[in-house]
Amino acid sequence: MTDPAAPTAEMPMPGAEPRARVAVWLGSAAPMRSVRWLDGAIKAASVFPGAIAIAAGDPVWLDLAADRAKLVGVPCAGIATELQLDYLGWAQVVVAAAQQLHVASVLVDEASRPERFPEVAAIAELLGAAQLTHVVRVAQMEGGMLATRLAGGELQTLRVRGPAVIGVRIADSPVDEYPTPRPGSAMQRLDLGLLGLDPAVLGHRAQPPRTGAEPRKTVERIAEHLAVHVRARGA
Repeated sequence: MTDPAAPTAEMPMPGAEPRARVAVWLGSAAPMRSVRWLDGAIKAASVFPGAIAIAAGDPVWLDLAADRAKLVGVPCAGIATELQLDYLGWAQVVVAAAQQLHVASVLVDEASRPERFPEVAAIAELLGAAQLTHVVRVAQMEGGMLATRLAGGELQTLRVRGPAVIGVRIADSPVDEYPTPRPGSAMQRLDLGLLGLDPAVLGHRAQPPRTGAEPRKTVERIAEHLAVHVRARGA
C-alpha cells in the first residue's frame, strides 16, 4: 500500500546551474539474472528527459549495455576497462562519470548482480546525495521524482527532491532470448584518464582474483591441525 505521509528526501541543488540529468548505472559486468532486470532499470530511467545509461567493463558487456539502452531510446556512455574493482572503486568511477556528464541523480540496477547493492550507498556518499534502495517504481514529479520502495512487507512512496542515488529492482517484460549485440557505434566512449582517474590508483581497490578451489570448512581445518599433533606425539 502507498503511504501518503511517507518522508520526503530533500537536498538543495548545488550551484547556480541545476544539474537535473538522471543516469542509470548498469554496472561493470553482464547480469547474473535475466536481462529483463537490466531492461527494467533502463526503462525506469527513460521517463526522465535527457537520461543516459552508464556502464563500465569489457567491450562485450559494453556492447550489450548499449544495445539494451538503444531499444528504449536511451543513450549509453561506456567506460572500457579491464579493472576488477570492489564497490568503492566502482563508486569512484560512477561519480567521475556523473560529473563529466552533468548528472544530478543516479539510478542503480541493484537487482542484476549482488555487488550492485553496496554500490548505492558508496555512490551516494561520494556525491553527497540522498539514497534509497529496494525501489520498485519511479516517476517524475514537479521538482523531483516519486520513488516507491519495499520496506519490509509494505510499499512506501517517497517524494525525492534534489540529488539522489536510487537502487532499483524493476523487471521489464520476460525475455526468452535476445540477439547478439552489435558493437555500439553510437555509444559515448569515456576513459578513466578523461574522467580524471588514474588506473594505477584505482588498482588499489581491485578485488583479489577468484580461484576455483572451494574454501575449506572449519571442521576440515581443525582436523588437519589435530592430525599434525597426533603424528608428532606418536613418532
